[in-house]
Amino acid sequence: MTAPEVAIHQMIELKLTGMRDTYPQRTKQAREHDLTREDFFGLLLQDEMEYRRSARLKRLLRRAAFRCPASLEEIDLKLDRGLDKKQIKDLATCRFLDDGLNILILGPTGVGKTYLASAIGNAACRIGFTTLFYRMNALIEQLTLARAKGTYLNLLKRLAGCDLLVLDDLGIKPLEPQHYQDLYDVVDERGEEKSTIVTSQLPVENWSEIIADPVTCEAITDRLSSVSIRLVMQGASYRPKRPRKSTALDKD
Repeated sequence: MTAPEVAIHQMIELKLTGMRDTYPQRTKQAREHDLTREDFFGLLLQDEMEYRRSARLKRLLRRAAFRCPASLEEIDLKLDRGLDKKQIKDLATCRFLDDGLNILILGPTGVGKTYLASAIGNAACRIGFTTLFYRMNALIEQLTLARAKGTYLNLLKRLAGCDLLVLDDLGIKPLEPQHYQDLYDVVDERGEEKSTIVTSQLPVENWSEIIADPVTCEAITDRLSSVSIRLVMQGASYRPKRPRKSTALDKD
């Protein structure tokens, strides 16, 4: 084996994938620009760090399971949605995670609540925070299934352990007693130091319409809203209007 082949073999064994991928290029660069050993090695280390950052981000985004790719930079602040530039810039720093603040994104359907929640979650992933995204209906199904399989506590631990939990579309339909008890368990297990984002068409004051038990409703509402950033979005739905298909009733 030649010296470069030995080096690459050692990088593979040590799982230094970033260095291995750029080693031929960096070796050529070192010869052409007469780089010192320190500079050459420094570039390889930089390549490895960049590779690991990129790989971690991909893992975080895959684990988060966002419904759509979204970023705060792409939000059009010219549209009157009740958001402002300073607010978006502050959310992009994810300081709310360090402070243990929740975010409640409220407003009518189609104004971009899910997109905004996903964009904040994406920003959190880019900084390195673990994030999970769930539609409320899907989460209820998973919790119900986990109870039946005996894995409820494992799922609860996973939900409680992530840095940021996004619960999308709370209030699409009233929750059954077991469902809002499960929601309480999730919120309570996350405690006061973990942040949760909730999107809902219902104002917080109307959550009693979907959580029938007043004691549980108050407990959930208090835990989510007492220390929170409340974003109330507005405007008409931006979803494209699809032409209605003609039916037999349209024909004379």
